[in-house]
Amino acid sequence: MVRRERTIGAALAAGGGYGAGFDTLRLVLALLVMMFHAGATVGSRLWTETLTPLTGSLVPLFFGVSGFLVAGSASRLPVGLFLVNRALRILPALTAVSLVAALVIGPMVSTYDPAAYFAQPAVWQYGANSIGLFRGQLPGVFIQNGQPGIVNAALWTLAYELACYGLMAALISIGLLRRPRLLLAVAVGLAVTPALLEALGLLPLFERNGLFRLFFLGRGAILFAAFLCGCLLYVWRDAVPRDGRLFAAALAGSGLAHWLGPDRWHLVDPALSGLCLAYIAVWIGVTDFGGRIGPYKVDYSYGLYLYHCLILNIVVFLVPQIDSVTPLVLLAIGPTIGAAALSWHGIERPCLRARKRLSRIASRTVAALARTRFGFQRASPLAGFGTASRGSQGSALHPQKVEDLLNP
Repeated sequence: MVRRERTIGAALAAGGGYGAGFDTLRLVLALLVMMFHAGATVGSRLWTETLTPLTGSLVPLFFGVSGFLVAGSASRLPVGLFLVNRALRILPALTAVSLVAALVIGPMVSTYDPAAYFAQPAVWQYGANSIGLFRGQLPGVFIQNGQPGIVNAALWTLAYELACYGLMAALISIGLLRRPRLLLAVAVGLAVTPALLEALGLLPLFERNGLFRLFFLGRGAILFAAFLCGCLLYVWRDAVPRDGRLFAAALAGSGLAHWLGPDRWHLVDPALSGLCLAYIAVWIGVTDFGGRIGPYKVDYSYGLYLYHCLILNIVVFLVPQIDSVTPLVLLAIGPTIGAAALSWHGIERPCLRARKRLSRIASRTVAALARTRFGFQRASPLAGFGTASRGSQGSALHPQKVEDLLNP
């Protein structure tokens, strides 16, 4: 039996239900993603080849954090309110950056004149980014940059983030979050599915199926795995140790999966990488670093993620002689932080406040209905999900703070 003071749940409880490291981890990840895209923009082999064990882990680490935190929110919300909350957190800022790119930056830098630019269907198709459907190009925009024609490469992950929210909504609807053992069995079953199909000689049949490739073999498969493993770590938080040796083992496991390479992708990755990276992210997130980092009163990490590629491309457009990462990042970091600040103070934080008001209104409405003749009954809370219980007291994420933590 794991001593309670050494579990992930105990670490959450010690912080009052708040993982002090999550804010800093997200900020550092966003900055590292910016460094990677700066390297890709100028063709740096250091960032695009040598450091791939690190750079290939950055977005999955984000998804591991998201799975852990979203599970805390999902365990105490009905599915409808959960989806509304997630939409209000993600879509307004995403819509803003999509509109800024298509309607403001695009006509300013395009090789087309404004009239010809706005006559192109791709301008209006680019708006699909606002709902997570990735569209990379705008007519005549950034065609000479390091990633020719790709306006905002970071946005490709948002479709997977929204798909993960759909997965979480399904888990809420069928009650798997309240059945930890069954959820674990489902996750294990998903993890061994590709290897089992290959052993049976059936994998080539399934490889042609688009949905199967999306979840198991495509480049986003590791994102689903990291998200689901983050969810499992939350559900089993009072049984999973927060141990430095496990942290080191997770680092080694992630390195092993990378070393085995794409030829064994379907056998060890994304399952192994997803689990290892989710544990690394959660271990850092729930660790008390002596109050020197996080939690913060503002959260610019989402804005940094949304705007950094767009601003890197603008800098290269204006100063095309840049050929190394350091000057590019130095020129782009200030405007990127400024854009992130505007996004947080002008869009994200007001939406968070609106979401909290919506939650209170919904709660009052349900309470009022429960007193009517319709006879709605209050569901029995599951131990450890927002209520104190024997053996898991205080280990759930703080209900008011968890919503402020959630980011892609």
